[in-house]
Amino acid sequence: MLKIFLALAIAVTAFSTTAVFGQLSMGAPPQEDITVSIDNSGTAHVVHEVQGNATGPVHVEMISGNLENFTVTDQTGNPVQYSTIGQSPMSILLLPTQRVSTLIKYDIPNAVSNDNGVWKWDYYAPSDAVFTDFHFPKGADMVWIVSNDKNSARPVYLGEKGLRQVGNGAHLAYIINEPETIQTVQWQNQTFNVGIRTLANIGSPVFDQSSKAYAFNIDKANSFVTVIMPKALLWGPYQSTINTNATLTNSFNDNGTYVWIGMRPGQNGTLQITGTTAIPEFPMFVPLAIAISAVVALRFASRLNFN
Repeated sequence: MLKIFLALAIAVTAFSTTAVFGQLSMGAPPQEDITVSIDNSGTAHVVHEVQGNATGPVHVEMISGNLENFTVTDQTGNPVQYSTIGQSPMSILLLPTQRVSTLIKYDIPNAVSNDNGVWKWDYYAPSDAVFTDFHFPKGADMVWIVSNDKNSARPVYLGEKGLRQVGNGAHLAYIINEPETIQTVQWQNQTFNVGIRTLANIGSPVFDQSSKAYAFNIDKANSFVTVIMPKALLWGPYQSTINTNATLTNSFNDNGTYVWIGMRPGQNGTLQITGTTAIPEFPMFVPLAIAISAVVALRFASRLNFN
């Protein structure tokens, strides 16, 4: 489990230079929003916005790491009294207050590490956190959520937006300005462009209309691969294999014309994507599907009117 527990027994309490307390208690859990903005160097800039509590102290746990530029202020930037508790991870205690919110800010240098072009962070959420809002560097328009055993990954399209992580934490991976190769498929008098995003080297495509399959070689195992497939060429749902062995396949970011297909094959070799309909079946399939949907909708509407 990606959860960090704060030790209940604390032998020494270190106070900030602005804090003077009499008797210390652990305090209530916070109601807070945590925002993490990651820059191009892998530094995480963190903000906890903690709601005020007028009836008792509030105990706030930080994200684990080497914290720098640590400040605790009100919304106008004025210092706020607090005490520090522990170091791994560090927590602070806020006095009862009538303030609407308290801002806790700090940086975690090298929170995200670069592994041959892939930026990775095994993020452990504070034990008192409900969710964390992530903002990634410009040029990172998708992120992979890697499983706990590191054997599979699920892609999430970001575009210009961030990511809300809910729960104990996540293994995050992303690529800044990921290279994209455009592969061209010629079928009769039509040309289709298929985008392949990956750091691995890839081979020429092979499109087999009769088996509804699109294939190419990759030279590196466990590489993140995203295929931007024209739906007019190959229609989903999709299944993928690497050297005929099934591999987890995720379809996402469907804009009606293209669909993104994300995979992380555990081997190098031939990666094949199989759909359910391929050109030239597609032009005949769509009107039929629309006609069937229309008939079903009319029958359903007539039943509603009758009832």
